[in-house]
Amino acid sequence: MKKAIPYIYIIVGFSFVIKGFYAFFNEQEIYYLIFSLKTESKSIYILFNLFFGGLILYSGIGRLKSFKK
Repeated sequence: MKKAIPYIYIIVGFSFVIKGFYAFFNEQEIYYLIFSLKTESKSIYILFNLFFGGLILYSGIGRLKSFKK
């Protein structure tokens, strides 16, 4: 399971980033951030997804690098 965790982080991070870019082209009235948090601002939704997606990707890549050493 330890070997799979960095890959799971990378997949989850990419999904957040893809959701952020998808929202750029898609108009909605309400955007759901995480759990029950919601916003009406498209820019906040995009920034949220790109920030947390990048953070998760950075963590997953860091774990992958430390695992390969």
